[in-house]
Amino acid sequence: MVVEFLFWLALFLVFHTYVVYPEWMLRRAKAYRREEDDPEEWPQVDLLLAAYNEEAVIDKKIRTCLECDYPADKLRLMIGSDRSTDRTDEIVRAWAENDPRIQLRRFDTRTGKPEIINTLVESSDADILVLSDADTYFEPGMIKALVRCFNRDNVGGVQAKFISEADPAKDVASQELGYNDRELKIKQGQSSSGAVIGAYGACYALRRRLYVPVPKGFLVDDFFIFMKVLEQGYKTVYSADAVCKLEVSGESKTEFKRKARIGLGNYQNFFALRAFWNPYSSVAAGYYWSHKVLRWFTPFFLVFLFFVNGYLAFFSPFYQQVFIFQLALYALWLLDSVLKIFGIHIKPLRYLSHFFRMNLALLVGFFRYLKGGSKGTW
Repeated sequence: MVVEFLFWLALFLVFHTYVVYPEWMLRRAKAYRREEDDPEEWPQVDLLLAAYNEEAVIDKKIRTCLECDYPADKLRLMIGSDRSTDRTDEIVRAWAENDPRIQLRRFDTRTGKPEIINTLVESSDADILVLSDADTYFEPGMIKALVRCFNRDNVGGVQAKFISEADPAKDVASQELGYNDRELKIKQGQSSSGAVIGAYGACYALRRRLYVPVPKGFLVDDFFIFMKVLEQGYKTVYSADAVCKLEVSGESKTEFKRKARIGLGNYQNFFALRAFWNPYSSVAAGYYWSHKVLRWFTPFFLVFLFFVNGYLAFFSPFYQQVFIFQLALYALWLLDSVLKIFGIHIKPLRYLSHFFRMNLALLVGFFRYLKGGSKGTW
């Protein structure tokens, strides 16, 4: 029966993107480690940062950037302030008065991160660009570790290793930390093939000449930028020695809003990155579909599985049992939501709820995409 085939196909695709492919990459990650040598001469590096009302973190951000053990005459920090209304500009100017390597460009209208980064890149003449978020702090050896990877002429982009920190008392902190750690290991596995799929915006680097301007209104600019490096035939890799730290909120409402925004950006990227639509065209395209695209469309698979399973249950005791199992999973999600009100956290239920919440956020992002996308401001 065609309906049965489609049911099992949808189930297989969900299982593939959440279990089979990640496990394959985790095995590759364990077996892959590459040491990089110092270049004969360290290239010019520009650190690019878009900031909006970052007074709470910008001072520490600048300090950790300048404390990196990279040659001072080869390093510059370019900060674009997206019409900040707090003390962000004041703090940056105070640093710039004492260090000419720091440059501030204030935008008089809210522009959004992608447009700010596009503008900063136009002003850069560095060989290597390092892009990072304001609330991500560098370890001293991070920049050198990133740059070493560019000793290989075919490497166009490098993903840094980020250590996520969160208050364990927050309701989804452990789930977010576990998710981020697993994603980094997947990227390490992908790195063995030179096809890290999409950068995580906390920190990554690329050759300036490979930068492709981000389309106006895009939200997930880091993913677009990294995929365009792959599209030009260069490799993207992961450096476990390039370490930075960031704090995740761990609050379910905050994380849901963030993932819904990212979901919108994911669909923007899907329809923009047509070069990767054929999963059999390259290793990178295959990874892209297995790691990302199938996940982005998992919410639709879940809806399809529920209703088709309900239909099949009328004709088969087996599918009746499967449908009852599905209902039980959704009931457990509801139970976890109730238990959370009373401060009761059962770990397996927390992870199940995290899975469903992520997919619900993706679905919200998709409908926001259909409504016309965004202005690119967070």
